[in-house]
Amino acid sequence: MYNECMHFAVSIISEENEIDVLRGKKSFSHNFEYAYDEKTIGFLKKNLKEEGNCYLIAKSGDAFAGFCSVDTQWWEDGYFFLREIFIDPAYQQQGLGELLMRRCIDHAREHGAKGIVTETAFENMPMQKLCEKCGFVPWENPQWKEGITYKLSF
Repeated sequence: MYNECMHFAVSIISEENEIDVLRGKKSFSHNFEYAYDEKTIGFLKKNLKEEGNCYLIAKSGDAFAGFCSVDTQWWEDGYFFLREIFIDPAYQQQGLGELLMRRCIDHAREHGAKGIVTETAFENMPMQKLCEKCGFVPWENPQWKEGITYKLSF
């Protein structure tokens, strides 16, 4: 159960400047690399306070451990979009990704969503495994072919 991940404090981001913690963060896995650039940080700041969006930050003590966001900006009515999930390399393989993803799933359910959709690169095996662990299934997305789209319907 994802609640076993008790050594992390998870809180909702409510101020734009809190997103700056992502600046320069990078993650590597197999043949996949991800880094937060100014464009991504700017987009997150712009959409932080949109109705229904939820941005979560996880810390271990005072140290940044992870980030996850879910928003309502998906083209199918009633579906939320899990836009970002990032676990600092020092905290990977400890259940934090599942904890954050399930909190976003709970948020979407509480806000009346029909389900959640997310997209990931073909090379991002950790995200693919996490999606499947949380009940998402691969979905043929007619609007995006550059990776894998996963969908979880409630």
